[in-house]
Amino acid sequence: MRLFSTVALVATISRLSSTQQIDPDSVSSSTRDQWCTSQKSQCPLICLQVYENTTTGSDPEQNDCDADTLDYSCVCANGASPNVSEYSLTIPYFECTEYNNQCVANCASGNNQCASDCRTKHPCGAQSPKRYNITTTTSSSIASATASSTGGGSQYGSFDSQGDGKSAGALAVDFGASYGLAVMVAGLFGGFALVL
Repeated sequence: MRLFSTVALVATISRLSSTQQIDPDSVSSSTRDQWCTSQKSQCPLICLQVYENTTTGSDPEQNDCDADTLDYSCVCANGASPNVSEYSLTIPYFECTEYNNQCVANCASGNNQCASDCRTKHPCGAQSPKRYNITTTTSSSIASATASSTGGGSQYGSFDSQGDGKSAGALAVDFGASYGLAVMVAGLFGGFALVL
């Protein structure tokens, strides 16, 4: 019981610290239900990306969302709570976009500057997202990859293993030229068959 109270307190504090708050009742209950469904589906994905751990997996320790109050919790298997405001399709993201929509609706008709300010001064989602699972490359490995891609017999940039040098785009055009007319004739024939 104490753990639930702590989670509820953390969820309430996270809502209070948000700069773009909305009245949950200003959004339809079906929309809030969709937001909560999305929040709950994003939590395991965020945990997997942020706290990649093959021993604990991506199943969150807690993953709750209350559609009436828009309070949520996302606690990963390692006990850490990721900053879900850095991601799209989460409650903070939906609240932010709705805040901006309501701001635009409150602008005087024809006041484009007001509408622009509503969105540009209150950006939603991550502005400088943390890059997880990145690979660093050295300039020597890039140089060797470039050298091997320009050398003879290389298959980079080509699906052709016989060496006639056609790129993927050329193969797609050849395929379209060969079979496009046949598909169009079959479609016309099928249309006439339906009319009869």
